[in-house]
Amino acid sequence: MSVRILVADDHEIVREGIRTLIARSRPEWEICGEAVNGEEAIETAKNQKPDVIILDITMPKVSGLEAASKIAALDLGIRILMFTMHDSARLHAEARQAAAQGVVLKSQAARDLIRAIDTLLAGGTFFGSETTRNPVTGNPTPTSSPESSLRRTEGRLADGGVHLRNLKFCGARTRRRSRRQSSFSSRSAVGDSMRGRLARA
Repeated sequence: MSVRILVADDHEIVREGIRTLIARSRPEWEICGEAVNGEEAIETAKNQKPDVIILDITMPKVSGLEAASKIAALDLGIRILMFTMHDSARLHAEARQAAAQGVVLKSQAARDLIRAIDTLLAGGTFFGSETTRNPVTGNPTPTSSPESSLRRTEGRLADGGVHLRNLKFCGARTRRRSRRQSSFSSRSAVGDSMRGRLARA
């Protein structure tokens, strides 16, 4: 019987990246549904009854942690994997309190996501290895801002076959190049005109 997975994240490029990663690594698995906020995640979990749900922690309407608690309370046997750009011991503790069985950093999705799902399906949990700890204080060390982490995540997911960011960047470069060429042409035309008037003077 095919493994059924529900993906809940409010960024389309992240959901598409997860689909691509799963299709390439575990083509026998099925993405049985998607959700863009916590409310949709809860309702879709009720209707689809997936084996695993990948839940973004920060979503509109209902947070991923609150959605995890409510999905666990349904007692449907759904394994819950939190998906986040933030890394902290507190977040891991909150995920456990919400009855999630694992946490994966979005910046490490290519390395950890499939491994984490396999672990959850086998009845285990996936916590701890993703946290980088400060050697002096022992506390998790943030490596970047949430915005740069999201950009890295989109880039890594794009490497799996989703090239939306590259297309947007190429389009922006093309527009900038066109503007520069247009500006250069205008300056050249003005220069030629001035040289002509000076020659006639």
